[in-house]
Amino acid sequence: MSNIREIVDFSGEQINVGIDVHLKHWNVTIFHNQVYLRKFQQESNPAVLISHLRHHYPNAHFRVAYEAGFSGFWAHRVFSESGIECLVVNAADVPQTDKGFRTKNDVNDSRRIGSALAGGMLEGIYVPSLSQESDRSLVRYRYRIASDLNRCKSRIKSLLYKFGITIPSTFKKGKWTRAFLVWLKSVRLCFEPGDFTLKRMIGQVEYFQGQLLQISADLRTMLRSASYAQQSSLLMTVPGIGALTALTLLTELGDVKRFRTFYQLNSFVGLCPTEFSSGNSERIGPLTPRHHSMLRSLLIEASWVAIRLDPAMLLAYNEYKNRMSSKRAIIRIARKLLNRIYYILLKQQEYEKGIIK
Repeated sequence: MSNIREIVDFSGEQINVGIDVHLKHWNVTIFHNQVYLRKFQQESNPAVLISHLRHHYPNAHFRVAYEAGFSGFWAHRVFSESGIECLVVNAADVPQTDKGFRTKNDVNDSRRIGSALAGGMLEGIYVPSLSQESDRSLVRYRYRIASDLNRCKSRIKSLLYKFGITIPSTFKKGKWTRAFLVWLKSVRLCFEPGDFTLKRMIGQVEYFQGQLLQISADLRTMLRSASYAQQSSLLMTVPGIGALTALTLLTELGDVKRFRTFYQLNSFVGLCPTEFSSGNSERIGPLTPRHHSMLRSLLIEASWVAIRLDPAMLLAYNEYKNRMSSKRAIIRIARKLLNRIYYILLKQQEYEKGIIK
């Protein structure tokens, strides 16, 4: 009887892996081409899965996919550095059957991802570089701090209203100046617990104001860096776009050349309508629910400024408004503005006012 053991070799074979990612564990399903092999649960560590794949399927070509979410792109980078092809996919792009929808669980999700990957039905989303993601995190944090600050201010106004305290008319313009904070600190409610509550709320406002000042200084430094100085200067020639909006556009979009057409950029931002057309029936619906909420909101705000500063935009807005509501008309202007931003970044030219097309 021979003691020679045959060594398994998967050279030229493809192993497809679907991962349902969670904080403490991953559910993994493995396919050989389109044939289901096995499923298992492991700790949320790419190195463990890489070791498993290479041990059981040596020399195979591995493809891995998981849904974009809270976990970000760090796992994608680990897989890529190990020479394993990895796709991060939009959860809405993973095919789903009615039966699968009614029996949804983590195991089925990983199998669904793996099956779609094996069938060539998945397309990965754009994965930013580590430096771009770092810059993006600072810009996004600035918006979160501003949002937290506004919530704190609203709580204070609500508290004052509950106790029947009217804000003096000199402070009703909405700006939280030093004088207004001095007045707030002088306010006394009926009992000590109420005073403590107001004091802590004011402390929160001052804390977030300090954070906002520091982050704004960091963003100004970023804006002057070689990575953003030229591009941001071009974007700030667009009416309605200031330093923060320019930096937001640059960090969220990355290299605009990755969008091969304006249609792709518009689809990413979400200024295109939904469509339900079939045969001779054509139905155009509201704006697509798939959108970049921050960029879409910023561009609509910028459009209201653009129609005041650019005569061509104003004429276009008035023409649209003759056929539709003002809200729908400003969406058209935002789309036109995005088109010009795309051209500015591609051609490296400043914005020109008064151009009709």
